[in-house]
Amino acid sequence: MEPTVEPIRGSGQAAQRWPFLLWGGGLPWTALVSPMTPDDALLAAFSELAPDYERTMNRELEQYLGVGYQAFVEGLLARAAVGPDDWVLDVATGTALIPRRLAVSRDGHGSGRAVGVDITPAMLSGGNRAIRAGNLSATAFLVGGSGMELPFAPQVFDVAVCAFGTHHMDAPRLLRETRRVLRPGGRLVLAEAGAPSYWRTVAGRLVLKVMLSAFGLTQSRSRNQIEEDAFRQMHTAAEWRAMLSNAGFGAIQVRESRARRAWYPRALTMYAEVA
Repeated sequence: MEPTVEPIRGSGQAAQRWPFLLWGGGLPWTALVSPMTPDDALLAAFSELAPDYERTMNRELEQYLGVGYQAFVEGLLARAAVGPDDWVLDVATGTALIPRRLAVSRDGHGSGRAVGVDITPAMLSGGNRAIRAGNLSATAFLVGGSGMELPFAPQVFDVAVCAFGTHHMDAPRLLRETRRVLRPGGRLVLAEAGAPSYWRTVAGRLVLKVMLSAFGLTQSRSRNQIEEDAFRQMHTAAEWRAMLSNAGFGAIQVRESRARRAWYPRALTMYAEVA
């Protein structure tokens, strides 16, 4: 069964086949985005960031984790073990690096079919240009919408991934939504910046405040605001295990990578399955 898109969930309208509702297709953005309006600062920051998004991700991952964006995505997708017949959902897709990577594997053959979802039109526009430039439109698709209210029918994806997007969302709500759209036995793979347990101490909260102040000196007002919120929404490995279990996932694995500095966020790679 192919994924279907529900343009406005809860409206009573019948779900329509998703190929007609893809970004750049026949319906306007307002018909695709979920009813929940994203915060103005979030949209402003990511719209501004879109032209340089992948270079920014690469620079920040190298700074904090010592690994580049492309290499990190390769490792994440290897953990997902995507098969040629799998439908993959990439939540907070940005400029669609993951759908593009899945569309063409190293040997030139496709590895599954991927649908990327994001709230930012500028990100989706950039991703769509890259998909067309790579002649990948047959297996890589983009849809406007929120990870906290996914515009898809239940149980239509085999794999869901999200790379460094959950700290901009309500994590428990995101997990409930991804579980809803995954088929029985479906796999969830997340990569996220995790809070070290040190941040939960008095001294750690002070260090975090200093880090945020220093970060704010080098960023735009909107970017600084969303990153302040994001740092406060980061979770420890133990907190993620509990949230995944509470959302109904099993076979939970959370791997924590060492950061370059003791007070830096950790890289968490998480795997779980729908029972």
